[in-house]
Amino acid sequence: MNEVSVQEINKLAHDTPELFVIDAEAAYDKQLRTLANDICRHAKEHPITLIAGPSGSGKTTTACRLEQILDAAGFESHTLSMDNYYSDGSKNRGIVDQFGKQDYESPLRLDTDLLHSQLKSLARGDTVELPEFDFAAQKQRKSGKILHRKPNELIIMEGIHALNPEVTGDTHEIANRIYLSVRTRITMGDDRLHPSLIRFARRLIRDHRTRGRLPAESCEMLSSISRGENLYIMPYKHFADYELDTFMGYELSIYQPMLLETVRQLAETAAAESGVPMLLKFLEALTPMEPTWIPDQSLVREFIGGSLFTS
Repeated sequence: MNEVSVQEINKLAHDTPELFVIDAEAAYDKQLRTLANDICRHAKEHPITLIAGPSGSGKTTTACRLEQILDAAGFESHTLSMDNYYSDGSKNRGIVDQFGKQDYESPLRLDTDLLHSQLKSLARGDTVELPEFDFAAQKQRKSGKILHRKPNELIIMEGIHALNPEVTGDTHEIANRIYLSVRTRITMGDDRLHPSLIRFARRLIRDHRTRGRLPAESCEMLSSISRGENLYIMPYKHFADYELDTFMGYELSIYQPMLLETVRQLAETAAAESGVPMLLKFLEALTPMEPTWIPDQSLVREFIGGSLFTS
C-alpha cells in the first residue's frame, strides 16, 4: 500500500498544480501501457480481458483507455459492460440483503448463462448479438449490435463481478484478469485516510451529478456497498493476474471545493465508523485545486464530468 502525505499534496497543489496533474496522469498511463504490452504478447491465447473492481474504482475509464492503447498497437479492441447482462428485474425480486432490502450488489442478479456463453463464443471468434439492459424498465433486451471478433481483435469486459468464476465461468485459459482500486492512503500525522473513502468521495460527486442522488442517500448506501464488496468482490481478488492503483495524487484537492460543505453536513450525523468525519478532517486540511489542467480522458473526469468516455 502506497502512502502520500497531505503536506506533500498541498505543496504540489500550491507550487506546481499543472505539473502535479501531468505527473499523476503520466504515472497512470505508464501502468496501462505496461499492462497493454502484456496483453498484446498473449493476445492469441488470451483474447478476453476482464476488469473488476469495487464501486468508484474507475473501471469504465480504465477499460476505454486500455482499448485506445490496444487499438493503437494494432489490436482492435471492443469494450463491453457487464451491466448489460443483468436479468429482468422480475426475476430478481427475491434477491435481498440481511435487512430484507433489494441486494443490488449480488451477482445473482446477472444472466450468467448468457454471459458464460457469449464470452466463450467471442473467444472462439463466433458471432454474437450483444444484450442491453434498460435500467428504468429493469428489462434485458437484444441490442441489435452484432459482434464478430476477428483474429487479432480483443474483447475487454468490465464489471464489479468480472473475477467471480460463478459469473464469468472458468476463464483462466482465455482471459487476462485485472483488479483495480484505490491502493494509496493519504496520511496526516497519525491519521490515515482509507482508500475506500477516496472512492466514496468520487461517488458522491458522480452520483449527484449523473443520477440526481442526494449526498445523504449516497451516505446511507455506504454500509450496503461495503457489505457487497466484502461478500462479492474482495474474495475473488486473488484470481487477478494484474492489479492497478487508480489513485491520482491530485484528485482529492480537486474534489475539495466540490465536497467540503456537503461532507461537513454529512459529518454532523454520520457515525465515526462510517469514515465521513475522517474524510472531512482531510478535506479541511487540503489545498483546493481547479480542474483546469485535467485532460478529458482522465479517470478523474469520470466522476467530476467532462470525460471523453462517460456522460
